[in-house]
Amino acid sequence: MKKLQEIKDLVQEAIDSGASNVEEIHKSLAGKPFKVLKKIRLSGSAVEKLGDFQDQSIGNVYDFLRSLNEKIGEIATELLKKIDKDKGAKKVRKSTPKHCKAKTKSGNPCKKMPVAGSKYCNVHQPK
Repeated sequence: MKKLQEIKDLVQEAIDSGASNVEEIHKSLAGKPFKVLKKIRLSGSAVEKLGDFQDQSIGNVYDFLRSLNEKIGEIATELLKKIDKDKGAKKVRKSTPKHCKAKTKSGNPCKKMPVAGSKYCNVHQPK
């Protein structure tokens, strides 16, 4: 289970890092028209505000992706814990037989259910 958790963490880190790298490239490419406008002296309050708005909008998209990635990571961690817990419960169930392993006084197999984690029912439980 530890290996699955490590893989989950690795994938989550890769997504987060990838989102940050793509965000940086996206902002750089999206900012090119504003750089051209500044060079030809068409800059002004409206152009700068539009550039800032665009930059903030792009940032919000990638912040959302990182936040979604974090939430999915939390869900995956909880699922992995549940799977691990279920595996432990299955081991107990597998080790517990369906019927008591003792024999009755008449020599027939006992038909009672064993106590959890034991091979014997409450009557034949060794003391």
